[in-house]
Amino acid sequence: MHKLIHKRIFWGLVIMSAFIGILIIRLAWVQLLLKDREVPGAEYTLAQMAEIQSERETILDSGRGRLYDRSGKPLAGETIWTAAFFPQKERERGASGKDLQRLATVLDVTYGELQSRITGLKEPLLWPVSGGKTPKALSPAQAEEVEKLGIDGVRALPFTRRYGNAVSGRQWLGYLSEVSAAAAKESPTGLRVPLAGTDGLEKTLEPLLQGVGHTEAYAQVDAHGNKLPGSGIKVRAPGNPYYPLSVYTTIDKGLQEGIERLTAQSGVKEGAVVVLDSQTGDIEAMVSLPFYDPAKISPEGGEWNNRALQAAVPGSIFKIVTAAAALEAGVTSPEERFYCSGQFGKYGLSCPHSKGHGSLTLAQGFAVSCNTVFATLAERLSGAQLQAAALALGLGRDIGWQAENTLGLPLLRPLAGEQPGTIFSTLLPDDSGARVQTAIGQRDVTVTPLQAANLVVTLLHGGEVRAPRILQRVAFKNGQTLQNLPGHLAPASAGAVSADTSKLLLSWMRLVVTEGTGKRLQTSEWPLAGKSGTAQTLVKGVPRNNQWFIGYGPVDHPRYAVSVAVENVAPGSAHAATKLFGQIFDLLSESSGA
Repeated sequence: MHKLIHKRIFWGLVIMSAFIGILIIRLAWVQLLLKDREVPGAEYTLAQMAEIQSERETILDSGRGRLYDRSGKPLAGETIWTAAFFPQKERERGASGKDLQRLATVLDVTYGELQSRITGLKEPLLWPVSGGKTPKALSPAQAEEVEKLGIDGVRALPFTRRYGNAVSGRQWLGYLSEVSAAAAKESPTGLRVPLAGTDGLEKTLEPLLQGVGHTEAYAQVDAHGNKLPGSGIKVRAPGNPYYPLSVYTTIDKGLQEGIERLTAQSGVKEGAVVVLDSQTGDIEAMVSLPFYDPAKISPEGGEWNNRALQAAVPGSIFKIVTAAAALEAGVTSPEERFYCSGQFGKYGLSCPHSKGHGSLTLAQGFAVSCNTVFATLAERLSGAQLQAAALALGLGRDIGWQAENTLGLPLLRPLAGEQPGTIFSTLLPDDSGARVQTAIGQRDVTVTPLQAANLVVTLLHGGEVRAPRILQRVAFKNGQTLQNLPGHLAPASAGAVSADTSKLLLSWMRLVVTEGTGKRLQTSEWPLAGKSGTAQTLVKGVPRNNQWFIGYGPVDHPRYAVSVAVENVAPGSAHAATKLFGQIFDLLSESSGA
């Protein structure tokens, strides 16, 4: 029995030894004789395939949806050419020093800087802008030259950058931020979303802007992470003809940029500018100050807040509402005369013109922004009448475009950060002092620059309130329209201001420029009309002013309604809002070719 067991063990060891011997012979044959033969179906030898460990890739496009201006110019998601470098052993073997020197010239760096950056490269590199991390944009000619050099491991590739490299006043775009592991959600496509919209259109359109995967450039590398010689750099994309989606806004990118330059040159630190198409109410430009960088958001700084949608004390531009309420209630007439001595005699109220305006009509009182005239009107009105007029003109409520059950969303509200503003925090019917302060745009009254511009559009349409629109169309990647987003009205339940009152107020706004507080605008390229305002505020307990000017032009055939708000300025400062308003309309006249 023991002999049988030993015999079986012996023959088992013999068979095992034979198998091991055959395997050693096979490995030696492969290692010594077959290592330089190409593997069927592959472009590498067996030795090279043994070295291949993985791929190295760099993302060229996140796959997120694009945002465009009204004519198709990119606002978020612009495709540029950039230079891509992949880790490479002894790059000089594939390129002469002359080629690398030429490449350095194309990239606008020194030869030493180029060598320093690419020597010992461990991961693919998209050549960055000087002093930054975002890829450097190459002109088509530069990209063509990079390709012509034919340096192994270097390619000119299309890269989709979300934003440009400069700060801007486009807070309505919003910004992206990383999604924490705990808060990360699965997109409708089942892909994990590393970045998500955190404010502005990036946030309100998040379900539409999520893509179906990224586009990447990749190369096969050896065990040390170096690209295999001659392996080439390839591009891999999802290949979906419908995504990412393209969202077309109503913004005029050229106009937006022009106004950003003007506001930067003006020295204004805080405030906003809104330009609306007077016919449609569409937002053509919306600039918020201070500017922000969507790639470098500071939660403490607050620059990302869109001041065009934030309510501020309006001052005398609110006298448009008071005049409308008084005319609609029939408590005054355009011909009525008032007397201003400089002091109202109640509530500590005085007139900006300390010496008084003397005898003047309602129209003249509007033109010179006389507090006495409007305080007198306020005493004749009820708080409810003032509030109803404000609501009818689109103040004290949300007026931004929105739509229910649209594009798969229960409520599509692009301007979700819009504040409604206030007229009265508490409506006290017998508090005449509160009505007087409210009538001149002080006390509890707050208005957004968007509402102020839309107030002008409402008057231009005879009291019909339009909902300012910033989106007009959403399309698939192949250009096919997914859905058009037409404009609509935003009527108040309290009714509307009459066409006659609207027409009268527009004519008085013209008087502001020809005879009143806006005289400096008489030299503008177009004849303009508007209303100025200066509001007293407190900022951290320090007296400050808000300056406003809102209006339209050209007077004979209105094309634009504009509001300018300059916030937090020292009392007694020059009226920067009026000056900037005039400069914006000169820009509009130039861009319109008229």
